[in-house]
Amino acid sequence: MKAAQIAARGRINLVEVADLDSPARGEVIVTAETGCLCGSDIPFFSETQPVYPLPIGLSLHEIVGRVRASADPSFRAGDRVLAMPLGLLGCAEQLRLGAGRLAPIDDALSNEQAVVSQPMATVLSALSTMPNVVGLTVVVVGQGPIGLLFDACLSGLGAAKIIGIDARDVRLERSCEFGATHVAVAREEDGRDAIAQVAEFTRGGMADVVVEAVGHEEQQFNTAAALARDRGRVLFFGIPPARIDGIAFEAVVRKSLVIHTSVPDDLRPFVRIAQRAIVQGRINPSKLITHRFPFAQIQNAFETYRDRRGLKVLVDF
Repeated sequence: MKAAQIAARGRINLVEVADLDSPARGEVIVTAETGCLCGSDIPFFSETQPVYPLPIGLSLHEIVGRVRASADPSFRAGDRVLAMPLGLLGCAEQLRLGAGRLAPIDDALSNEQAVVSQPMATVLSALSTMPNVVGLTVVVVGQGPIGLLFDACLSGLGAAKIIGIDARDVRLERSCEFGATHVAVAREEDGRDAIAQVAEFTRGGMADVVVEAVGHEEQQFNTAAALARDRGRVLFFGIPPARIDGIAFEAVVRKSLVIHTSVPDDLRPFVRIAQRAIVQGRINPSKLITHRFPFAQIQNAFETYRDRRGLKVLVDF
């Protein structure tokens, strides 16, 4: 079978590896059909790593496929499943996973719809850590695929004002389609322009809740803290670098802000909720999918996502 391997910064190759043998007890072998790139995958590709090549299969973790063989009673050969591999080691034609890393797929969903249920589930999981948002003003910093899913979910949960912030006009143009009521463009590095716009939208009250949905490449801690009202809440969803320099933590203390984070132990309950919402038409995943590549063009797929030429990028195995 073929699998992907990052050989150098900005270069990912297909390599030939042995087919997977029979699963051990509690394991399932899955034949991948459709994968979807995520912001968590890109740093392995775009940032210089200590040693190359990186492990085979790095990086992909949003995958729809079919069970080829199962040694767990929860799944049978032929079942359609959403696969969420540990360690993001899912960029291969065949996957070996524990049954706890799989979720069944509703028969009404296409592969394209089902694969989006994974990132949507992460958003729902994050929002489950928050109090009720009904009637609140929420700012979502970052209007990539995750930020747009936050817009949609917050709208469904009854937030009164949803203000999307991004530096790219092309992304802000999509925000209101997903439920944002206002948008603010962030041109200045410290976010002062976006902060001023939010102050205008809220008549100086600022946000009850701020969602940081950028992560990885850009530090938005200070902007998020500045956008929140006194005794407001900040949900840091985007995974930050190991260390962030220049944090203005005084604002967090003086405002008595509550900080939330979200790395769920088990995403499967939220996958079920996400799939139900998609089946019921409460969210349309096709609006998020802008590019699609065969596995043979995995290099192009990673470049497209890295360069932010669109939103969600699919890979067909």
